[in-house]
Amino acid sequence: MPLQQLRESDGPIETQLSGCGEWIEYDKLRLGSAYVDKYIKGIISVKYPSHELGTGEKVLKMALEESTSQPSTSSQASINTFIFGKLVGDCDSILKQGDTVVLTNFQVCKSPSASKDGRHAFQLELSDETGATVFVCSKTGQESAAIIRKSKVGMQDYTYVPLNMLKGGVTVNVYGVVKFFKPPYRSKGTDYCTTVTIVDPSEGKLHCVIFNGNADLLPKIYKIGDVVRFHRVKIQEFNQELQAISAPGFSALTFDGALEAPIQPRASSRTYHFTSTDQRKVEELRRWANANISVFKSATKLSEVKPAGYFDLTCQLVAKAVVDRSAVLLKVWDGTKCPHPLKQVPVDRSALEGDLGEIRGLSQLTVDVLVYDNHTGVANSLKLGTYLRIHNIHAKLVTASTEKQNESLDRGPEMEFHLHGGTSYGRGIMVLPTDCRDVQQLKQSLESALPSNQDSMEDLALMEILNSSSGPSAAQEISPDCMERCHQESATVLTAHQHISATSLKEVLDQTAPCKYRIRAKLVNYEPKALYQSVKLYCPKCRTMQEIPDDDDIDALLQDVCSADAATGSQPHDAEWYETTIWEQGGQRRRQIIVRFVKTNRLQRTPERSTILVESVSLNELYRFSEQFGSVIPTTSRTDRLILNDLSIPFLIQDGKWHYGCRQCSDPQPVSALQSLTREDSWEPSAIAKVLGIQWLHYVFVMKFTLDDGTGPLDAFLWDEAERFFGISAAEVVISEVLQEKLTRIMNTLCPPRINPEGFPWLECCLKSYYVGEGLEQKTCYQVFDTTFAGFEDI
Repeated sequence: MPLQQLRESDGPIETQLSGCGEWIEYDKLRLGSAYVDKYIKGIISVKYPSHELGTGEKVLKMALEESTSQPSTSSQASINTFIFGKLVGDCDSILKQGDTVVLTNFQVCKSPSASKDGRHAFQLELSDETGATVFVCSKTGQESAAIIRKSKVGMQDYTYVPLNMLKGGVTVNVYGVVKFFKPPYRSKGTDYCTTVTIVDPSEGKLHCVIFNGNADLLPKIYKIGDVVRFHRVKIQEFNQELQAISAPGFSALTFDGALEAPIQPRASSRTYHFTSTDQRKVEELRRWANANISVFKSATKLSEVKPAGYFDLTCQLVAKAVVDRSAVLLKVWDGTKCPHPLKQVPVDRSALEGDLGEIRGLSQLTVDVLVYDNHTGVANSLKLGTYLRIHNIHAKLVTASTEKQNESLDRGPEMEFHLHGGTSYGRGIMVLPTDCRDVQQLKQSLESALPSNQDSMEDLALMEILNSSSGPSAAQEISPDCMERCHQESATVLTAHQHISATSLKEVLDQTAPCKYRIRAKLVNYEPKALYQSVKLYCPKCRTMQEIPDDDDIDALLQDVCSADAATGSQPHDAEWYETTIWEQGGQRRRQIIVRFVKTNRLQRTPERSTILVESVSLNELYRFSEQFGSVIPTTSRTDRLILNDLSIPFLIQDGKWHYGCRQCSDPQPVSALQSLTREDSWEPSAIAKVLGIQWLHYVFVMKFTLDDGTGPLDAFLWDEAERFFGISAAEVVISEVLQEKLTRIMNTLCPPRINPEGFPWLECCLKSYYVGEGLEQKTCYQVFDTTFAGFEDI
């Protein structure tokens, strides 16, 4: 029974726990381990009221103090414990504070509240679904009869929420079909992580992020199209989209999505409930997925590989070798022969693990896969003969080096296979169990390939390298002259939509706007090449863009203003809110510069904190004033009042930044309107623009990127999110040589000058398409969004 009574009259607790395994202490618990042959013991120090999850399922929380003869003040001596499902109904009315309990078939997970409540870093989770049992030894023993009358808990049907009915902040159970996933990988912390996107007949979609300290306890998803059942996922909003994370008590079942496959669950725990209702649900999802959605990617065999493509390969490992600190070579085969000339990776014989006879016999069928960066740890741990699914292999055509070009004229470009670093596009290596349906099919392919190929010895090129005692070392053979190093981490980072599958640029160009995409391409060109020209002035009201006025134009306008001021012969004067000073300007044409100092509430008025109104100045004088004073406002006199100049002249220069107004959207007011700001002493550009009736123009980057992924080029604009992309303010880059140099280095990284575009880095970007113009003049444009440059720390 899931809940059982222990009586003191029957002797020590340990003698009543026959068949429950060994006792484990709290400090010996390990994250993610399955404790089916051990039990844990404790005294209930705190019991919380039970409550219902979003699924209608109940949960009971309690804190257990370790039951030992020696008192302890360590936080390891108290651990949070959660009981789920129908077991809550049994335990809630029976368990009391002070009772001693023994728990079996529990799971250990990370406690998110450890830093707050000071208890153990882990928490215990129990459910009737996982076959957990709770033994209780009450202080009074009065509940004995009630417990004994409890019948054995039967299987129950859980409530599942359609994906289009999900809401944030609740914990639910869901079914779905896998549309995208990443094999388990090490997160930035101590846990392993997998991400899964699922869909269902409700046309809903859900991105799930699952963590566990033990990779074996994550959902066992082998391919797109698998059916999954997730119990207890918490729905939350992330980047304006719903996302699921594993909640306490999380469990998962996975099923092959093929119609003809047996319905055999792959479970994340050793025990689970699977009813006839569940079986009907899996069958229903299989039929729907195969009939209505294109989530199934047909398996790619080596005989079907296309140049420059990316594919998933189900294969067997024949041999492996460590190439260098960040690359491992895997020799694999799937029973078919690649039709393209293959580039063999030369390695030292002593570095190669594998049976040389088998390598020789399969030389016509094996291919070399170079595994890089974060995948090398998994590759190093693989056992020979293991069945694998390698996700997102890059089939790349390479040109022979100069000294070998004559030899390869007849063969054409060679193909090499790379598993690049990172986890984009589900990239990774997964070990498949031998009872997996895909492995059974692979075995048939391997067996049928052996009779005609096992004695094939024609091509000994690889073995000549392997058996050469005088061959070069591994370090020498992986030189740039021999093999291109293929780190493929993207030079950009997506700030959202990471779970969306990539679309080729050809497909993007073929689809109608508006739409959003995730693409992977190289930046083969950009405009303008003179980067200072990429900064424009933008009016958010009329949505027009204009060039920043150049110095010659501003100087000519200021000279016109000076001439007009001299013609009017206006007299300088003081006002309630400013003091006027006249500066004589020498030279052949003597003239007066009128400077008005705005009065403030500050006790000490320093130049760098002063606001001045200047009249009858040249461009050079305006530059000098802006270097000495905090805020400079160019003005002119008309009869008895001050007004602003033509808006092609900045209405404000503050902290070295020149601020302009939109000539179309502004309604300039007399400069006397600034008097209202002296009461609050607020001189922000936005406040000054508002009282002067100026529609403030914003500095923005505007660039055109030419992107190419091999399927065709596409022009996309980068502008309203460009500051986020570069990590640089457009207004700051105009006045900072340091930021100008940084912008140049970023663009040289993304689109390196003077090298072959083949060596350009890859960019992962989000694109959105939209229409511009009307009627027959309408055309489709593209824009980069939700993307940033990845190498800020290196720039």
